[in-house]
Amino acid sequence: MLAFIAGFFVVAGPAAAEGGFAPASVCHISGSRDLQFADALQKPDSWTCNSDKYEFKQQRHIVRLDLAHRTVADGNPHYAEFERYEFDRLTVTLVNEEGRAVSRSYGFTDTWLGASSLQSMVELPEIRGRATALVFTLDGGKWPEALAAAELVDRPSVPPIAGLIHLYAALICGLLLTPILFDLGYFRALREPFPLWHALFCAMAFVQTASVSGLIPLMSSIDFKTELYITYMSVDVMIAATMLFASNFIEPAALGRRGRLALLAIAPLALANGISTTFFPELFGKWIDHAYFGAYILMLGTYFVVLGRAWKRGSLMAPYLILGFAPFTSIIVAQFASILWFPTSYTFDETWPQNIALLFEVVATALAVADRFIAIKRERDQAVDEARTLEALSEHDQLTGLLNRRALEARYETLVEEGFSAMAVLDIDHFKSINDQHGHPIGDAVLRCTGEALQGGAARDLVAFRIGGEEFLLLLRGIDARERAEALRRAVTVRTLAHIGGLDRPVTASMGFLDFSQVRNEAGVDFDALYTRVDQLLYDAKCAGRNRMAADKLELFEPEFDEDGGSTAAVA
Repeated sequence: MLAFIAGFFVVAGPAAAEGGFAPASVCHISGSRDLQFADALQKPDSWTCNSDKYEFKQQRHIVRLDLAHRTVADGNPHYAEFERYEFDRLTVTLVNEEGRAVSRSYGFTDTWLGASSLQSMVELPEIRGRATALVFTLDGGKWPEALAAAELVDRPSVPPIAGLIHLYAALICGLLLTPILFDLGYFRALREPFPLWHALFCAMAFVQTASVSGLIPLMSSIDFKTELYITYMSVDVMIAATMLFASNFIEPAALGRRGRLALLAIAPLALANGISTTFFPELFGKWIDHAYFGAYILMLGTYFVVLGRAWKRGSLMAPYLILGFAPFTSIIVAQFASILWFPTSYTFDETWPQNIALLFEVVATALAVADRFIAIKRERDQAVDEARTLEALSEHDQLTGLLNRRALEARYETLVEEGFSAMAVLDIDHFKSINDQHGHPIGDAVLRCTGEALQGGAARDLVAFRIGGEEFLLLLRGIDARERAEALRRAVTVRTLAHIGGLDRPVTASMGFLDFSQVRNEAGVDFDALYTRVDQLLYDAKCAGRNRMAADKLELFEPEFDEDGGSTAAVA
């Protein structure tokens, strides 16, 4: 909240004659704290009128605004609005046509905020009759020219407490902060730095808007110097963040190495420009604004040249950043122009144009970040899909479509953990003679039919692999695993008869089957040991005449005690 106006009225006797002041003139005089307005009137030659030459180092400045030109219909002014600068004490005095004077005194914290943090307002004292002069007595302030340019009004431009204009500023601040949440999400997903630089830019745009709009002094008790530091440096950090964001955001192929280095170089230059002019203003003297804004004209010109070249090279992101930063840049150009060509006649108040420009830039760049995120995500999703496709191709047999030996090695332990506890190895009988008599195309057709036959049945409880040549391996689970394995073996003959003509005999298959459900969690029972046993069973089936299954089940023997009292166990 604004500080309570701690003013006081002083009704004086007839003031000294004020002859010698031209109508509508603005005159000033400076001196020590002992300098009094009444005494200064006795020295008309000591006053300087309608001039911007001030003795800034003096402790007291008296500024007189002549009101004799105002008519009775105009009435007396009730408020004075002027640029906001720090001071120790400001005394405001109205003098009427009878020479009577009424004063009110303010401390710096007693003044009201104007339409922005760059503006102050004070209420003028009430006086009977027509006021002929308004006198400001400034103690401990270095900007008397702000009082000389004060605007006198009947009603304040904004209320002395938070008003609608502050609500608008708060709304803009909220919109400036919103993209930060998305930036943090983008960074978590992409692990690239540009969302963090964009978040820093949005945060500084928020601080700058809250500062120049009067929200920070309205809602906090920080001193004026700190407030100024925040106002000034937030712009410089914001521009530095913009450069770092652009250098990491624009497509590398379009930006180029030199373009990226140029943007990266501007970031520390922006910080150096802000630090030197904010904390060491005495180095620049009266040329401080020329140096500050002139440096930014060069830096921002470089920015647009680099991004313009990136746009010509096909960058899809450069237009967003060029369009987004253009309004804010135009404000800096307008400020620089007013300093160069209208230093006294025109003062550019950038507060609300800048607020709108920053909001526009945040929206434009937020859309760019979202667009880039979608593009990168699409590229990564495509890369993941391609990698998965390649992985699937590398784990599948091209002829039959079944999983291959590589997939078996990668998935075996997981499948056993999921309950697959039966293994079967199937081999096509006399497959070499089929190739020799009917040719490899028929042999390939037999293999494809076999693969199709083995993929049938309850797929969730069966995984089929082609492990080489005419040999296939099945992993099964369930209490009827043996019956289903036998059904699949017989299905090979049925399917080849139905789909392959010209064979002189049915295609049959032999199978070795092993149920290891009781020992699958035992140490030492690994794939190689199981496969060796199943392969032996397949050999037994072939030796018994082929076209059949040889099956077995692994079980643990009951413990047997040796002579020393120890126990032994074996796998059946």
